[in-house]
Amino acid sequence: MILSMGLVAGVLLIWMWLSHPRTPDPVKPVGWWPVAQAAADVAEYEVLAPPEGFAWTATSARTEPQPDGTLVWRVGFYTPSQAYAGLLQRGEFPEQAGQAAQDWVGAETRDGQAGDQVTIGGRAWVRMEGDPTPDERRSLVSPDRAGTVTVITGSAPWDELETLAASLEPVDG
Repeated sequence: MILSMGLVAGVLLIWMWLSHPRTPDPVKPVGWWPVAQAAADVAEYEVLAPPEGFAWTATSARTEPQPDGTLVWRVGFYTPSQAYAGLLQRGEFPEQAGQAAQDWVGAETRDGQAGDQVTIGGRAWVRMEGDPTPDERRSLVSPDRAGTVTVITGSAPWDELETLAASLEPVDG
């Protein structure tokens, strides 16, 4: 009888485990604007970001000092199409690190292949399509005259990446 009760309890536990649908973790918003302002305070380049009231939900925001002395500022957003779009900026690469800029862009775009050049928000951008594993990777890359590189990248469709690019404006630190 004890064995039968144990078997019934085991079956009941398995049924309960399998019958409840699993929902993905909800998107957890983060406060990205203070990170953008902090980046603007310390960066040696013009930090760009969407306006403070940008409607998309930010899921990550951080600055990353690099070994060569440059600073990376990045923020990731959950887009209206429920995809990812990230903004990344890296300051001027030291003159001796010319290959480092190409390597960084390659890593961030998943070895993106250059496509059309487009003008968005008054800036020239190069469309790049990268390795589609595990999800599609589209990127817009814009180097400026001072050597700063801005990348908009993610699994979001081109129109959403372009919306993010068009929203960029300088951040006052």
